[in-house]
Amino acid sequence: MRVGPLFADTRADAEALLDALITEADGRPVVIDVPESNAEAVAPAEARGMKPTFDTARMYTGPVRDFARQRGFGVASLELG
Repeated sequence: MRVGPLFADTRADAEALLDALITEADGRPVVIDVPESNAEAVAPAEARGMKPTFDTARMYTGPVRDFARQRGFGVASLELG
């Protein structure tokens, strides 16, 4: 089961959402694309035994618009950003 997007105001909120989604998966594998730009987003996934399977790079053609990085714990998909 692919999880995302996952946005939360706090790490605790993100962990509660992730735990609920893992429970809903009922033993099926869970995949989440975690943005490394939010260091707080990596720890909850690792604490639940998730491991990186590949790396990607986000690339821009112009200035990077400011956004609330600290609220992003999982992107919608690599195709959508």
